[in-house]
Order: sequence, then structure tokens, then C-alpha cells
Amino acid sequence: MTGGTAASADTGTAGNKSMQKTTLIAVGVVLLMLLLVYRSVITTIVALLIVGLELMAGQGVVATLGNLNVIGLSTYAVSMVTMLGIAAGTDYVIFLLGRYHEARHRGQDREAAFYTAYSGVSHVILGSGLTIVGATLCLSLTRLPLFRSMGVPCALVILVIVAAALTLAPAILALGSRFGLFEPKRKYDEGGWRRIGAAVVRWPGPILVVTCGIALVGLLTLPGYTPGYDDRQYMPDNVPSKVGYAAAERHFSPARMNPEMLMIEADHDLRDPSDMLVIDRIAKTAFHARGVGRVQAITRPLGTPIEHSSIPFQIGLQGAGQIQNMKYMKDRMADMLTMANQMGILIGTMERVYGMMRELTDIMHDMTGQMKEMQGKMHDMRDLMYTFDDFFRPIRNYFYWEKHCADIPICWASRTVFDALDGVDQITEDMDGMVVNVDKIDVLMPRVLAEFPPMIAIMKTMHGSLLTMHSTMAGIMNQMDESTKNSTLMGKYFDEAKNDDSFYLPPEVFDNPDFKRGLKMFLSPDGKAVRMTVSHQGNPASVQGIETVGNIREAVADAIKGTPLENAKVYMGGTAATNRDLQEGAKYDLILAGIASLCLIFIIMLLVTGSVVAALVIVGTVAVSLGASVGVSVLIWQDLLGMDLHWFVVPLSVIILLAVGSDYNLLLIARFKEELHGGLKTGFIRAMGGSGKVVTNAGLVFAFTMCAMVVSDLRIVGQLGTTIGLGLLFDTLIVRSFMMPSIAALLGRWFWWPLRVRTHGTAGVR
Repeated sequence: MTGGTAASADTGTAGNKSMQKTTLIAVGVVLLMLLLVYRSVITTIVALLIVGLELMAGQGVVATLGNLNVIGLSTYAVSMVTMLGIAAGTDYVIFLLGRYHEARHRGQDREAAFYTAYSGVSHVILGSGLTIVGATLCLSLTRLPLFRSMGVPCALVILVIVAAALTLAPAILALGSRFGLFEPKRKYDEGGWRRIGAAVVRWPGPILVVTCGIALVGLLTLPGYTPGYDDRQYMPDNVPSKVGYAAAERHFSPARMNPEMLMIEADHDLRDPSDMLVIDRIAKTAFHARGVGRVQAITRPLGTPIEHSSIPFQIGLQGAGQIQNMKYMKDRMADMLTMANQMGILIGTMERVYGMMRELTDIMHDMTGQMKEMQGKMHDMRDLMYTFDDFFRPIRNYFYWEKHCADIPICWASRTVFDALDGVDQITEDMDGMVVNVDKIDVLMPRVLAEFPPMIAIMKTMHGSLLTMHSTMAGIMNQMDESTKNSTLMGKYFDEAKNDDSFYLPPEVFDNPDFKRGLKMFLSPDGKAVRMTVSHQGNPASVQGIETVGNIREAVADAIKGTPLENAKVYMGGTAATNRDLQEGAKYDLILAGIASLCLIFIIMLLVTGSVVAALVIVGTVAVSLGASVGVSVLIWQDLLGMDLHWFVVPLSVIILLAVGSDYNLLLIARFKEELHGGLKTGFIRAMGGSGKVVTNAGLVFAFTMCAMVVSDLRIVGQLGTTIGLGLLFDTLIVRSFMMPSIAALLGRWFWWPLRVRTHGTAGVR
């Protein structure tokens, strides 16, 4: 299981586990450094006891307020509170013990040495503490919760440590000094630092040039700084969420697992063809933005345009129906030709029938005449038979009266003849009826015959029309075949090319069940908002991914310009979008907190030193130290180790170094001001000799304590600690020891403007 929530939980768990290890290492570093400085187990143990009590008190206050929900806490805030508390507490103890040892070496008794130490460093501790408190409180002005959550906790722990350093530490020092517990174990030697001070006074210009050259090493590396935004790269490899990410990355790219969500919110329903055109235009323009790998929207749910949604394909699709019907149309054209051929045969048959009918009409006409003649003859024969019957009726009656006529041959034969004579009358009547019908046929036959020529002419016309129609339709169908073939190929090629320049969704698509499911996925229930999933070409959690967000926003703004969605609201979220907000927020917070811290540091330095120029020099050298130290950290982590500095490291390091980096300069300037009675140059050499060792020891302890954070399982904590540690080393060994003193020596009495100081004192160099 993995994801943002799991990663946050694992980060907290890893931070809590490594906090104990980091604290032990830091305590070990402080113990070793104090043993090297004081060569006394008792002094070291008491110093650690003081630091431990101060830290426990500070952490207790912070934890109590956090538990009461008065202030917020984060994993990084807890780590920074611990490291900052240990380092600052140790520094203040070193300041106090160092000045006490110096006074003892100068021959003062224990009580006088205590008062000298307290009066000499109390204002420095207070000014230093207030500087750190003010600078860390400037984090509360920031917008990012990650920075804001560190401001109050760090300020509170420093306030507690300053209060303890001004009360508890002096009390323990006063009590222990009565029993001789804090006596210096080795001879106090200022010779080395006095020689450095003398060299700076003698050659301030060359030394300033050399120190500026050293600073340029870091400053020239700074432009190549590339912040890292992938939090997983800074987590331990064995945490479950990172293991889960690694398993997922074996199958999916980081871009697929960390897409951006682009949402367009309009004031009307977007579920219509016209708005779909605009939505696809937005998706297409966003897809063509530099750095975008894929855009999924309702018009391209799989990252490519919906299949067959181009206008050429839809035009070709209309031709596809014609192509499907073309075979049937060609078959019907063949039937038409067959019909024409059959009609030609029918016309020939009709012409032959017409010839036969003409002959039949003539025959019928002749036969009608003959039948009329026969009818007349039949009437004549009937009349003759009637006459014969009248004359032979008595004989005929005999034949019918004779009972035995059937037995008499002549009788029966004669009787049969007379019966036959009776049939002539029936035949005559039938002949009359036949003649009437034949006469009608004789009249109708010419009429029927007269209909044949027009009928044949019409059939010939139809035959010619069919042939003409077939010829015309054949040409038209050939043209249709060619035109539909091209349109279909055009649509096919547009589909294969995934060309989205001519997208269109017809209204009937909105009734499609699959499209309705897509609408539910990509559009809000009221249809007024549409979302798109944007995948990067590279890693979203990178500088390139952040730049891609800007490209997408510009592309969307251009896409909706002049469309019905011109006034729509555009929202974007995701890994890269969040990192872009973090980048802009960090830049804003760094500028805000940096300017506020510099102004606050300037005011505090001005109050302590009373010199505008001295305060400006301190602030300026701190700024140079910041740039150089961050550049060196970039050189080590990014260029040598191949790991980008987390975006969170530089802003926070700058704020902490702004606060802490001025402490050592403040101690030096305060000591310089204290020695001004001996003259500028003499007082400067004395100040370097008296404070050099103490300040260097304090700076080294602070730096190595912060560098101890590198053992943390969270690489962000390690980067933060090493960056601050490198800054402190650079500030202690270069800026405080050479750069700032050389500037003060070059400026001379103008360094103390508007204060009036004597160039030459009445006392010699001690």
C-alpha cells in the first residue's frame, strides 16, 4: 500500500525513529568538542548538563503547547527544535565559560571573573537569542504551513534557552566556581588570533579579495541549483510506502501514477455538441503543450480522440452506406438490362403476333361472310323441310302412331328420317346465334388489331428508355463508386493518423449508453464542470514537471479565448501543480522572511553596536555567507553526490543562518567596541585575540552539531543540517575570521559611524 497519506505516515515514523539516533550523535559531537576545548571532564559534564536542562525545558514548553493545540508541530519542526536547542545552548555556555576563563587568565579572582564574564557576554547572549527568535518568528509570516509550523516552536525553545543561559547557567557557574570546578586546564593563548588580527589590520585589502574569491566558489555554483520535489527520493528505501511506489513503478511510469487534474467550471450545461467542440479544443491544446504526455477527457477517454469522431470519417461513413448499397444497385442495374433484353424479345413477339392477328382478322372477316351465306342456305333448307313436312305429315303421323313401328324396319327408318328433319330447325337457330357472335368478332378484331401498333411503339419506347436509363445510371454509379472510395479512404487515414483537427460529435452520440457512462466519469452531475486527467512526459515531481504546469495553464487560456467558455473558471491540481504552488510559496516566503529577518537583524545589531555601518556590514557579510554556503551545499549534494537539494532545505537554511550567522559577528563587534579605548587597530587586534578562540569553538560546536543531522534516516533533515553546518563553518572560519574584520579594518573609524572613536588610544597593545 502506498500513496500520499502512507508516505506522510512513514515520514513521521522514520523521523521519530531517527530523532533518537540524531540526538545521541549530536550529544556525542558536543561532548567530544567540549572535551577538546576544555580538557576537563567536570567542565564538559556540567556544560552538557546545562545544555540538557535548557533543552529539556525548551522541549517541554513546546511539547506542552503543542499538546494543547496552541501551536502546530511537524516532524521537521521537532528535529530543528532539538538541533537548534543543543547548538544554541552549547554556544551560550561556551561564550560564558570562555569569557570566564579569559578573565581568570588575566588574573581576576573567581568572583570578579564571574562578573566580568556575565557582563561581557550577557548582552551578546540576549542579542543573539533575540536575533534567532526574531528570525525564526519571521517564519510565522510565511504562507506555507511547513515553514510556518517551525517558527513559533523554534522561537520558544530559543527563548527558554536564552532565559536559562542568563539565569541557570550563571548560577551554576557561580556555584561551581566557589569549589574551583571551572578553572581553565591549559594556558590561555591569544597569540594565534592576535597574529591573525594583526595580519588583517596590516593587509585588509588582499585578505578581503582572497575571502571574496573563496566565497565565489559557492556563489558561482548557486545558479546551477535545481530543487528537488520528489519527497520519496529523500525517504529511507525500506519504508513500506516507498517499497510500494517501487513496485508500482515497475509497471507504471511516475507520470501515470501522479497525473494532474484539470477542471473547467462553466455557468451552463456542457452536454451538447458545441461545448464538446470547445472541450476537445482545450484537451487538444493542453495535449500539445510542451511536457504533456497524455490528456484524458470526455472527448478522448483513452488519451486519443474518440474513434471515428473526425468529420472526414463521418463523411466517409455516409459514403460507406452507399458502398454497401452499391452491390445491390449494380445487381438491379443488371436486372434492368435483363428486363430491357426481355422487352426486346417481347416486342419481336408482339410484332409477329400483330402479323398473325392481321391475317386472322382477314380470315375472320371472310369466314363471317361465308357463315352468313351458310345461314341463308340453312334458312332455305329449313323452309323446304317445312314444306316437305307439311305434305308428308299424315304419313309421318302413321309412323308415330304405329305401335309396332320399331319392329317394322321401313317404319322405324322413315320415322328416324322425320326426326332428323326436326333437328334442322335447331341447327338453323344455333347458326343464327353463331352468326351474331362471329359478326361481333368481325367487328372487334379490327379494333384489337388497331391497338397493336401503339402498344408495340410504347414497348419500343420503354425499351429504349430502359437502355438509356441503364447507360446513364451505370455512369453515375461508376462516379459514385470512385467518390465513395476516396471518401472512405480519407476517413480511414484520418482515423489511423489519430488526427484531431476536425473533431465533431453528432447529437445522437449523447444517447449512446457508453458515452453516457463517460459523461458520468468526466462531467459533474449538473453538467457544468468537466475534468481532464493530464499525464506528464517525464517525472511530475521535478522542475520540468513544474514548468509543464505553466505550459498547460497558458495552453488552456489560449484554448478558451473567444469561445463560450471564455469566462469559465479553470482549476488545476496534482503533484506538479502542488509543487508549483510550493515553489511559488517558498519563493514568496523566502523573500518575505528573508527581508523581515535582515531588517530585524539590522535593528538588533544597530541597538547592540550603536553603529549603522557596522550593522550594515554584519548584515551584508551574513548575506554573502548565505549565498556561498548554499552554493557549497549544492556543489556537494547535487554535483558530487547526485542528489538535488530538497526545495524545503534552502529557504529554511537561509532563515536559520540569517539568525545564527550574525551571532559570532555580534560577539566580535561587541568585543571590538569594548576594546575601542585602546584605539581602532589595537582594539581590533585585542578583540580578535580575546574572542577568536571562543567564537571559533562555539561556531565549530554549532556547525558539527547541525552536521550530525546527516545521520537522520530522512535525507531532507540531513541536507538541512549539513547546509546549516556548512554555512556556520564558512561564517566562522572565513566571514567572521577574515572577511568582516578586513572590511572593518578598511573602513577604519567609518565602520563605527555615527559613533566617534579615537584612531589611536593611550594604552599599548596588550
